[in-house]
Amino acid sequence: MPEKNREMNQSLTIFTEYGQFYIVDKDAELEHDTSNPSFWNDEAFNDRLAIDKGILGVRIENDEALANIEIELVESKITESEFGNFDHVVEGSLEIKSGKLQIQDCPHSNVELEIDVEPSWYRIRVSSLNFEKAYQENPEDKYIIKLWKESYSERKVLKNWHSS
Repeated sequence: MPEKNREMNQSLTIFTEYGQFYIVDKDAELEHDTSNPSFWNDEAFNDRLAIDKGILGVRIENDEALANIEIELVESKITESEFGNFDHVVEGSLEIKSGKLQIQDCPHSNVELEIDVEPSWYRIRVSSLNFEKAYQENPEDKYIIKLWKESYSERKVLKNWHSS
């Protein structure tokens, strides 16, 4: 496992169903209910990011149930202002009390990746790309997750996907 608070970057491809995967605080597993209609309400669905205590749901584009993910822990807020390469960019806040951030599939909540982090509030930015290549035999849509320590703030869409 990477040392706590050190920059790290990992890539993975997971099998997940129902067009979503989760970013989770390990100790919050019993506190959330992703089947509750309020989790994937209209705003969360359109913003492609559902938020509840200890969990974020990321909506994927392809129907093949494959999520190509890159995750990067960075030391401080990323100040990108241009998102031209991405189809959709959204941020949300997640409190990680356990010191273990997990990437989980849906619906089984299998742990696909676990990362040691300092217990704190984190800002999570999900930058999605290649939506136009999401519906081929080997989907190429990708979800780049960057996280850094930052106090809580509301979900914010930085670039909105408008399908043609």
